[in-house]
Amino acid sequence: MTYRGKEDTEVAGYWLRKVERVINQMQVPEELRVDCVTQLLIESAHSWWETIRERRSGEVLRWRDFREEFEQRYYSWEQRREKEHEFLDLRQGDLIVLEYERRYQDLTAFASAYLPTERHRVEMFRNGMRQELRMILIAMQFQSVRELVRAT
Repeated sequence: MTYRGKEDTEVAGYWLRKVERVINQMQVPEELRVDCVTQLLIESAHSWWETIRERRSGEVLRWRDFREEFEQRYYSWEQRREKEHEFLDLRQGDLIVLEYERRYQDLTAFASAYLPTERHRVEMFRNGMRQELRMILIAMQFQSVRELVRAT
């Protein structure tokens, strides 16, 4: 679960979300989170963090500070906005349902404003499906995207 410093928005976002889930699940105290997570940075990401630490020496860096610095470097507002548009434009097209679901799930992190509930997630997913599948599934109610995928 190390991070090398790839400047790919999806890779950076996935890594950050995964690390956040782990430290929350493990109930890592706030004052230890930055030290724990930065141990996972290698190569250029480690060099980047050393630069941040030097620049902000004397400050107590909290998780929110790390997250802001990380997002600014690897996960900028412009890149997130681009991924949000990619999510809004996502259609199944020639993808099989499982590929479409994978791509959809990867992009949902960038479009949370459009997905306040699971019902919204299901509707957005269904609306992006090929018409012949959408017509079959339109009258059915699903509790989750996963349930909808299983029905195909």
